[in-house]
Amino acid sequence: MIKHTLTAAALATVLAIPAYAQSSNTTPSAQPPTTAQSAPPAPAEKTAPPMDVKSPPATNAAAAADKSAATDMKADKKQAGFVQDQNPNEWRSSKLVGTSVYGPDNKSIGSIDDLVVDQKGAIKAAVIGVGGFLGVGQKDVAVPFEALQIQRKSNSSSIDKITVSYTKDQLSNAPKFAYYQVQSTGTTTGSGGGTTSPMNRPAKPIGK
Repeated sequence: MIKHTLTAAALATVLAIPAYAQSSNTTPSAQPPTTAQSAPPAPAEKTAPPMDVKSPPATNAAAAADKSAATDMKADKKQAGFVQDQNPNEWRSSKLVGTSVYGPDNKSIGSIDDLVVDQKGAIKAAVIGVGGFLGVGQKDVAVPFEALQIQRKSNSSSIDKITVSYTKDQLSNAPKFAYYQVQSTGTTTGSGGGTTSPMNRPAKPIGK
């Protein structure tokens, strides 16, 4: 009887060992997964930059670049000392010479015959032919260019009228203007008492 009881107990123990081993193997691990086995983070999604609604179109940018280039070219020409345009308050000598000049009483007192320009390029005086008839008996009087009051014709490049504050009598009594004359030099006195220019001397024979 005792032998049968021990045999049954041993058999029950042998049968219980595999069940216990299987139960211990199926128990889930309480440890969390290591970071080495974790999946890498997904890359951030790239977003397009916001559109600048204030930026000008490409055509406007090209036009601005062309305008800037033209401005730079014009500035370079001005820096080189070239004058490109005539201003409305500037006058052409071809329009001034020959134009009649009127006095304060609105009567013609002569016409501009010439302009005197100084070394710096400024017009120093205007020569007015006063009196005479058809150039005979005419007297040249120079007045400061600032004394001329020049009026341009409407919508034209021509001069309408030139007036001065001088009367005809004042200009007639004014000192006569004398143009610059080159004095002849190197003259010699001949045997006849006259003067002989070196250009008019007879050639000296060769060897004498």
